[in-house]
Amino acid sequence: MAKKKTPKVDWGAMGAFVQPKALMAHPDYRELSPSALKVLMVLGYQYNGRNNGNLAATHTMMEAWGGMAEGTLSRALKELQERELIVKTRTHYKGRDGARPALYGLTWVPIDECPGKNLEVAATASGLRSLAVRDLPA
Repeated sequence: MAKKKTPKVDWGAMGAFVQPKALMAHPDYRELSPSALKVLMVLGYQYNGRNNGNLAATHTMMEAWGGMAEGTLSRALKELQERELIVKTRTHYKGRDGARPALYGLTWVPIDECPGKNLEVAATASGLRSLAVRDLPA
């Protein structure tokens, strides 16, 4: 019986945020503004393999990452959505019962079932965006 291989890198208890090279090779990723790339990293930091669709990027959260103006955050989120790197899974709501932030999902991994989060996007079996090498521009 073959021995079970130990991983070359131990990421520790917090794990790792993986970005496929096919995604990183695409112009939609490579041409991101620095602000959009930072917001993508904040969303990726929250992803644990079971909560895609339940990721948030609020102005308060961005303060812990060096800060970002509200307008810049809004433009970065819009840019990520236009480039189809994230999808909005729940709209921001502010009312009498309190506020709830907008939620997002990464498009290259399946959207997960997130009970109690009232997502507006159904769970998926595969990512919303194809990362096949054939989809890269020539």
